[in-house]
Amino acid sequence: MKKLTSRIAVLACAGAALLSSCAQMFSGPTAANMRPSYVAMETNSGRILYAANPNERRPIGMLANVANAIVVLDWVKSKNVSMDTVLIVPAAACQWPATNLLRLRPGDRITLRDALHSTIMWDDSASAATLAHACGATLSLVDAEGAFIAQMNQMAAAIGMNATRFKGSNGAVVSLASARDLALMGMYAIEKPAFKGISSKRTHTATITDAWGQARQVIITNSNRMLAYDNVDGVKAARSQTAGSCLIATSTRTSVKMNDPRTGKPATYGQRLLVVVAGERSSEQRYKTATGLLRDGWSAWEDWQRSNDFTDHSKFIILPH
Repeated sequence: MKKLTSRIAVLACAGAALLSSCAQMFSGPTAANMRPSYVAMETNSGRILYAANPNERRPIGMLANVANAIVVLDWVKSKNVSMDTVLIVPAAACQWPATNLLRLRPGDRITLRDALHSTIMWDDSASAATLAHACGATLSLVDAEGAFIAQMNQMAAAIGMNATRFKGSNGAVVSLASARDLALMGMYAIEKPAFKGISSKRTHTATITDAWGQARQVIITNSNRMLAYDNVDGVKAARSQTAGSCLIATSTRTSVKMNDPRTGKPATYGQRLLVVVAGERSSEQRYKTATGLLRDGWSAWEDWQRSNDFTDHSKFIILPH
């Protein structure tokens, strides 16, 4: 299957969360004083099918956990780190009680696999911070968190997330991005088999072992209700007071024969529709909007294929190779 995302252009390389203490001090743009932002696009071509306020920089809540997981998975792959690696929960990871959904305590032990599941499937800050500490410590023993955040921002810059600034390793700290940037991040994440596999799961059982060797299990239920929608296979739902209700979701269809937008010659491509909803006022409205974007997005995609109008590249979002 041929992908256009790495061929049209190459850029420079490289449950519900409550208010955290950092968010309480946040005085920048919030869901309450900004219009919602939307993007619907077909990822294999990069074609933008619908967008509203796509370039407005806004808080993204626990969608920042997607970037956390991307950096961790890149580390796992590059260093051949086992998913069964046992992580020790640092004290700093437990500083946001409202989003410590596994109720982790300093000194608890959790596998990298289980921490990733909770980070991606839930609005979990403690698991994400534990992952950041483990990965960041391989870069800096003095400031593991800071080193990890730097990696998140380097990843964002490398894939063209020009409006993005990650200020923490997880969504309990207010980070900023645009809906266009979130679309790029969603495209990048879903191309990773491990991320796609986790974000598409409905449930996962995590095991946490305390400092005295006592183990307990917690069932993680994916907070992304769009998985019930036809052919949706990820990515993440999130909510916070500063960001409102947010969502990145992708849906697939069977491959299709169409003309290459660059050459006009026939080729076979996969079909994946990605939608971003940022800053909706409620979870219900978020899902209503996302459902409409998927429905209308596929219709617009079909219309575009029939039109054979492949000349306007201003309506493309392209990932680097």
